[in-house]
Amino acid sequence: MITNIIHLSDCVKGMSALPKGSVDMVVTSPPYNLGIKYNTYKDNKPRQDYLAWLDEVFVAIKHCLKDDGHFFLNMGYSNIDPWVGMDVAQVARNNFVLQNHINWVKSIHVNDKTSGHFKPINSQRYMCPTWEHLFHFTKDGNVNIDRLSVGVKYEYYEGNIRSKKATKLRKKLKLLCWSEEYIDKIKNELKLEEEALTKKDKPNLRDKGNCWYIPYETINSKELKGKHPAIFPVKLVEECIKVGGVKSGVVLDPFMGTGTTAIAALNQGCEYIGFDVDNEYITFANRRINADD
Repeated sequence: MITNIIHLSDCVKGMSALPKGSVDMVVTSPPYNLGIKYNTYKDNKPRQDYLAWLDEVFVAIKHCLKDDGHFFLNMGYSNIDPWVGMDVAQVARNNFVLQNHINWVKSIHVNDKTSGHFKPINSQRYMCPTWEHLFHFTKDGNVNIDRLSVGVKYEYYEGNIRSKKATKLRKKLKLLCWSEEYIDKIKNELKLEEEALTKKDKPNLRDKGNCWYIPYETINSKELKGKHPAIFPVKLVEECIKVGGVKSGVVLDPFMGTGTTAIAALNQGCEYIGFDVDNEYITFANRRINADD
């Protein structure tokens, strides 16, 4: 099987021709069927035709994905068609188990501060969409993931790290009969004990959950994004690869577009395979990949 290549081909035919169980991970974002203007693809199929087509895509993905492989599916939506992402997930359900449902948060407002970007809308009825679906499918729903690979720092609070020695030292500190010098000595012993336990028992990381804040990449020039109307950040794909624990495997994107998945795979020490029906996008993707070498 040839890797590190983007094929100018229909992805169903291309993936069906790959050896069975030859791919470690699939990360992709198919057309959303929202009337987005691509170069050649018409993004306005009748709903049942669109879902039937994606069902064929998912069957082909299942064919080439390893039994313990991961399939990350990014789907957006619009206020006019809020169900499209969930409808597509229901189609994928025919062949996969939804193991995790992640929200890719592109813009967030916390404590009177907004971070990130989104495409604004002019409406008297709707709010601006600031997130998209990221469905994590596996074949049986029982595939291990590496949560701490994208973990966040955990701020330990006093009393959180426990051992018999630490418990005794904390009890001593509650007594009022010690001199200041002796109290300082106990505090220093407790600090050393907690530091030792932190290093020994657990990393200073915790699971960040299923809301991933990854700002939307605002690129104003059509040329700089290969005239592609719907791109996702390299970091989003890298997070998927890390969580899947794919250290040096093969990452496939059946809708490679401008090469984001390929770049993320290479950044993580993996190989890639891609398919696309638009030669202009493939040409741009290859230039982008080679520029990153």
